[in-house]
Amino acid sequence: MAHQTEHTTNHPSTKQYVTIAIILFAITIVEFLLIWDRVGIADDLGASKIPLLVALSAVKFAIVILFYMHLKFDNPFFLRVFVAGLTLAFLVGIAVISLFVGFEGKPRTFAQNTAVPYEEHAEKDSGEAVTGETGAKETDTPIMTGPVTLVVGVAGETLGFDTQSITAASGAEVTISVTNPSANNSHNLVIVKAGTKDAVAADGTAAGPTNDWVTPGDSRVIAHTKLLTPGVDGEVTFTAPAPGTYQFVCTFPGHNFTMFGDFVVN
Repeated sequence: MAHQTEHTTNHPSTKQYVTIAIILFAITIVEFLLIWDRVGIADDLGASKIPLLVALSAVKFAIVILFYMHLKFDNPFFLRVFVAGLTLAFLVGIAVISLFVGFEGKPRTFAQNTAVPYEEHAEKDSGEAVTGETGAKETDTPIMTGPVTLVVGVAGETLGFDTQSITAASGAEVTISVTNPSANNSHNLVIVKAGTKDAVAADGTAAGPTNDWVTPGDSRVIAHTKLLTPGVDGEVTFTAPAPGTYQFVCTFPGHNFTMFGDFVVN
């Protein structure tokens, strides 16, 4: 088939292109009027404007696909392939959205109700051992109830702390000294309730660097250092909370996935 004949057969004419452009422009104007506050239509339509906008967008999409992508003039096989891929994409999108809606961005109730603290880890770090058949605990080393200073360092340029666990007594005045030898990365150290480190870090991202990547007044946060820029050390002093296992974490965006550990309060 000659090139000219092929072009004439498989492409819209100039008149069709102009007509299509006018139709697309008109639909776009209608869409704009539906959402423009000055017109006042948006308030009268309420939620119904959403399906109207979706329908108008679908019409525009179909016109572009059929004419500008030439699927109206090509072999029907290509149209079927395109529609199949588009349908699969919509199904995957709906499935992902359904997952987010189903979990509501929160831990599942089952996981919350069946969570069991890792007591052996706390016993090991606190120097306690289980003796006898009664399961009584014996303390190998005395627990410091007075002021105590703990040192936590950043492991060089890696996104990690140099220790995985620190321990203190409930009610003690605790000072955590943080060393940041990194030449490139900023860090902080935040003491949080167990199981909340990722949620605290996510909310801290919205709080921004002016708040040291920690949401002001967050009830899940026990204490936190200032944001420590590269090469800068810092510390935080607070009263150790009730006995239990807490967490310390860096809430600089993205660091919470690898920079965390246990804060065990006896």
